[in-house]
Amino acid sequence: MDGTATTSEASQTEPKTGWGGSVIEPVSMEVIQEAARTIAGVARNTPLVPLRSYGLPEESLGIHLKLEMLQDVGSFKIRGVHNWLSHLTHAERAAGLNTHSAGNTAQALGYAALRFGCKAKTLVPDRTPQAKLDAIHRYGVDTVPVSMDDLLDFIFAAGWTEQPEAYLNPWGDPLMIAGNATVAVEILQERPDLDSLFVPMGGGGLVAGVGSAIRALNSSCRVVAVQVDSCQALSGALEAGGPVWVEMGDSLSDISLPVVVDELYPLLESVVDEVITVQEDELRDAVRMLAVENKVVAEGAGALALAGALQVGRDHRGDTACIVSGGSMDPATLADVLNH
Repeated sequence: MDGTATTSEASQTEPKTGWGGSVIEPVSMEVIQEAARTIAGVARNTPLVPLRSYGLPEESLGIHLKLEMLQDVGSFKIRGVHNWLSHLTHAERAAGLNTHSAGNTAQALGYAALRFGCKAKTLVPDRTPQAKLDAIHRYGVDTVPVSMDDLLDFIFAAGWTEQPEAYLNPWGDPLMIAGNATVAVEILQERPDLDSLFVPMGGGGLVAGVGSAIRALNSSCRVVAVQVDSCQALSGALEAGGPVWVEMGDSLSDISLPVVVDELYPLLESVVDEVITVQEDELRDAVRMLAVENKVVAEGAGALALAGALQVGRDHRGDTACIVSGGSMDPATLADVLNH
């Protein structure tokens, strides 16, 4: 042997970028409309309001904010979670619910589980902010902290298949993605000629859902995914022509993942027109602008879309909407952002 690894040997050392599931297809409008009916009365049709900035007229900015932090659970996640849970059988609900989450999915799962009388638990990254952990516990959800490496190992080994509970995959369940898509439907009901929709990029479930709805209802509207500089998984995948692992550093936005999964990549590639990367200071500026000038408390991920939109001139982006996806901000962190 000359020491050169064979193809099969090399493949064994390459990190997985998926769990071996089927490619996730774009969500049809029929399925999205059914999801909208299912979540009516549970998820709010949140306000779409103009962005304000001291000294500038609203029309000069041309940005509207979809305030998903006003959902009862503080994020858009209740849309997809309730839609998924509503389709489970009584026996599946009785077995309990399980997911993996940086906080907002788990909160939504706990909220929905209380409505259905189910027990719920979640794997959480051990870097999850305390404010989100406290909120998860208030909904009665049991948390199992794990390292990000262990969490990703669980996902790529499809570890949920060995557990008795009904498992919600936040990025890979079509019913979850269909619920997410209803955000875009509501935006286009108010602004049917929208030119650009800016969406925070984490695992990709929100981008996939709203992108599917935009393609069906207003194909000329540009879908712009916004990622943090410390974790450029989506742009890395698009440049490489498929999922690749990237470095992931600390960020005020705690939804980032170091890889876009195989199962979701084709859908994201088909619905995303542009990816914008923001620096931490730009993200902090967006959180501050929302809080001080617009009286909107957004978590880091919740301000990500606005941070991206503020990088782009009005002439390029046109009439714009930004999804403020959540508001679970630790008070001490918020104070630090506002004071610096």
